[in-house]
Amino acid sequence: MGRLGEVLRQRRQRREGSLLTYLMAGSVPPETFLGCVRAFRAAGVTGMEVGFPFSDPMAEGPVIQRAASRSLARGTRWSDLLALLPQVSGELPVAVMTYLNVVLRHGGEKALTELREHGADAVILPDLPLEGLRDLGPHRRTDGLDIVLLASPATGEERLLRLARRTGGFLYLVSRYGTTGLGGGTTPSTRTHPLDLTEEIRQVHEERPRLPVLAGFGVRDAQDVRSFLDQGADGAIVGSLLQDRLNEGADPSELEATVRSLVEGLSSKRLGLDATRERGL
Repeated sequence: MGRLGEVLRQRRQRREGSLLTYLMAGSVPPETFLGCVRAFRAAGVTGMEVGFPFSDPMAEGPVIQRAASRSLARGTRWSDLLALLPQVSGELPVAVMTYLNVVLRHGGEKALTELREHGADAVILPDLPLEGLRDLGPHRRTDGLDIVLLASPATGEERLLRLARRTGGFLYLVSRYGTTGLGGGTTPSTRTHPLDLTEEIRQVHEERPRLPVLAGFGVRDAQDVRSFLDQGADGAIVGSLLQDRLNEGADPSELEATVRSLVEGLSSKRLGLDATRERGL
């Protein structure tokens, strides 16, 4: 298990929530990117997701798409990601989020080996189905690099449990239908709110009691983070909110203030089903 997965597992055992932050590599100069990573660490996040651009990011909404386009326009290369990872991993546990074609184009097993050797603890491939694990060959079992699988609100119970058994590090649970993003709209009445994932989280934890479950897509504020914890999740993942501010010119100190407000959502008492069982209810 990679360092990120181990940290998440330890926090689950201590009943501490976790927050992962996401930014797209190459969307800003490396010094700005690393300034944001240090700001996130200072704000108290658990780990970092580093995105690598792909021309057809099927899981991404407009904010991340714009960041990917900006990164591609800046000429971001695989070697740039590998140069960035040791610096990020020196600050926080880190997962790389990209797409299967990117990994296969850069050699499949070779690419995953390079990620691990340069400091990545996990890789997240939104277009990798459960059955696609075989496309990664024997390297999918490499010590220290977890391949994180995703489940969605449309995932049936049988498949959800299969994903829970096969994922590495943690299970990434998509909180709504659609792509990443802020949920649309500027008022509560026009936003797309995350779905209630209580039952899905309960099923995963019963199948693998020590497996952390993190929810993502559409996280806007500490209330969203608290909502996921109340449903039994072990934490949340936030990306578009931060990338949007960075796209608009926010500096690391401004992003740190935003992340501190999100981390406050982790301080609320866990109200999920695990706590209910502990009380004997």
